[in-house]
Amino acid sequence: MAATLPKRFEPFVVPGGLKGQISELPVPEVLQHLRLTQSTGILTLVAGGARKALYLKDGRVVFASSNLPNDRLGEILLREGKITVEEYEASIKAITKGKRQGKVLVEMGALSPKDLWEGVQFQVKEIVYTVFQWDEGLFHFEESSLPEKERITVDLDIQDLILAGLRRVDASGRVQAHYPEGDSVLERATSDVPAALEPYEVHVLKLIDGERSMLDICRESEIGDNETMKTLYGLVSTGVARVKGKKVITLDQDFVPVDTIYSVLDSFNQMYEHIFKYMVREVGPIAENVLEKYLGTLRDGRKDVFGGVKLQKDGTLDVTVIERNLNKFPEEQRRGLLVDGLNELLYAELLAIKRTLGAEHEAAIVKALKH
Repeated sequence: MAATLPKRFEPFVVPGGLKGQISELPVPEVLQHLRLTQSTGILTLVAGGARKALYLKDGRVVFASSNLPNDRLGEILLREGKITVEEYEASIKAITKGKRQGKVLVEMGALSPKDLWEGVQFQVKEIVYTVFQWDEGLFHFEESSLPEKERITVDLDIQDLILAGLRRVDASGRVQAHYPEGDSVLERATSDVPAALEPYEVHVLKLIDGERSMLDICRESEIGDNETMKTLYGLVSTGVARVKGKKVITLDQDFVPVDTIYSVLDSFNQMYEHIFKYMVREVGPIAENVLEKYLGTLRDGRKDVFGGVKLQKDGTLDVTVIERNLNKFPEEQRRGLLVDGLNELLYAELLAIKRTLGAEHEAAIVKALKH
C-alpha cells in the first residue's frame, strides 16, 4: 500500500494499514484508495456506539458486519417484507449454537437458498451505505487475511458502492466540506462511462470537458447546484473525473489591490454590495436569500475564509469574522487564502445573477464592476 500512497494519506499511515478520523479523510476516499491498491483486509468504522466492519479482498467488498440490531439479516429481511413476523420470531427461537438465522429460515422453508444469498448481499450493501452518512468517527484499515468462518460472501465493486452510497447522502449537508473548490476545473480521467451511473449522473459527466469549473458545470446542469456538486464529488471520488487545476478568473487582475487584507476585503465588499443592490432592485427582498444560499455553499467548503460568515444587510461581509478565520494561518498565507475565497464568492454571485436573471444581467454586472 505504501508504494502508491498519495501524500494526502501519509498522516494516516500506521503499521499494516491506515487509521484516522472520518472528518479528515472521508469514507469514499478511503474506499477508493483501497480499491485502487487492491487491498485485502478489514476496514473498521466506529462512531458513538456503532461499530461496523467491511471485509475486502483484492480491493472488493466481500462481507460486512455491524453491532447494531437493525443491521442483522433477520431484521433486514423482515423490514423488506421477505419474511413475516411469525417466521422471524420462529427462527429466533430455533437458533442453536453454531447455526445462523439465515440457515434456520431456509430449513423452515421461509427462504429459498437463492433468497438467502440475495439477502446477505442486500445486507452487506445496506451496512456499507450507512457509513456514508457518518460525518464523525474513526476508521482503521488493517491488512490481514479474512475470517474463514464467513461461508456466504459477496463480490461487490467499490466504485459502484461509492456512487450508490453518496446518492443517499444529503447534498446540502456536511458532505459539502469535502467537495473540490468551486473554481476547480475538472477533466475526465477515463473515456469509459461506468455502467452504474444513473442517467442524471451521465448528464453531469458529459459537462466535464477540462475547461469548465465546478461552478460552470452547476450553471449548465439541470439538477440544481447541490445535487450537481454532490454528483461531481462522487465522480472525483471514484476516479471517473479528476481536478485539473483552478480556473483563472479575469476579474483577478482588475480588482485585487496589493496592500492590506482590509483593502482587499473592502474592494470585494464594494462589488458584493453592488451585486446585492442590483438583485434587490430586480427581484426584491428574496435577493438576500438567493445570495446567502450561494455563500452557504462555500461556508463549509472554505471555512478558512467563510467559517461563520453571513451576508450583512447590504450584501457585504463582516471583516471581523473573516479576520478571525484568517488569523489561524501564518501571515504569509492569509492574503492568498482571502483572495482565492473572495473570488470564489464573487464568481458564485455572478452565477446566481445568471441563473436568476439571465446572462444579459450577468454581463451588465461584469461591465459595471470593471468600470
